[in-house]
Amino acid sequence: MDPLAAKNAPVPGLRFLSPKEANDVLQAGAALVDLRSDDLAEMKAFAVPTIFHIPHRSLDACLSELPKDRLMVLADTSGVYTKEAARLLLANGFSQIACLDGGMLAWDDAKLPLVADSDSMMYGECSCVMKSKKLAIPLEQSILFLCVANSARSQMAEGLARKLFPCLRILSAGSRPSRVNPYAIEVLGEVGIDARIYFSKHFQDIDPKAVGVVITLCAEEVCPVFLGNVDRLHWPLPDPASDDPSLTRTQLLERFRNTRNEIQRRLEAFGRERGLLP
Repeated sequence: MDPLAAKNAPVPGLRFLSPKEANDVLQAGAALVDLRSDDLAEMKAFAVPTIFHIPHRSLDACLSELPKDRLMVLADTSGVYTKEAARLLLANGFSQIACLDGGMLAWDDAKLPLVADSDSMMYGECSCVMKSKKLAIPLEQSILFLCVANSARSQMAEGLARKLFPCLRILSAGSRPSRVNPYAIEVLGEVGIDARIYFSKHFQDIDPKAVGVVITLCAEEVCPVFLGNVDRLHWPLPDPASDDPSLTRTQLLERFRNTRNEIQRRLEAFGRERGLLP
């Protein structure tokens, strides 16, 4: 079968939900999987209780982050990737799958809850053709945080930097991405940052042209080498995660809080040095 035809072939038994139907099940406990690219998701996001943002090309590597005990509603811009994603999930033991018929375009047309970036602008009549002012910022003011697993230090740095520097483009990645550490999510939540939709990314998926500053955070490990003409900084911080069974939850939280606070201190100093903070 032609690859394009195979991609668009019907999936037996797969449910397609209207925007209203999708919103109803999402409000009742289902989870949304947003398959759109980072740029599109940052500009216009679905405002629902539980959402996982995993770009479609990264879905295969992130299956372990998705729950199997609830309905998963797959969505993208217009429905291009949802059937392919459904096949992948069904082949890996996910039995409760549905697709948002019409994607973000239909959701937006139905005037259902959205979170929109005030710096984003719509071009033309199609709400999927958008551009953000953040994409036009000087490269030296776009920041990529790197470590190995992109699970703790770089994720905390991304969350803190997004809060400190809302006008900048902030990214994080690793050389062996795994999953976001639950303790990182918890300590970010303590300072008002919702990291539940964060996911680990490979640094090779980051366009070097979109990055001006690379900050590596590895201490004991060998940090990935990011190609490109960028400003490079190294903040060697010990990994707060540990497999030591003697460490209690309280001790692990304290390790993560200490790392979070040290990253915050360094980011504030960086912001003052670069004229981003008073």
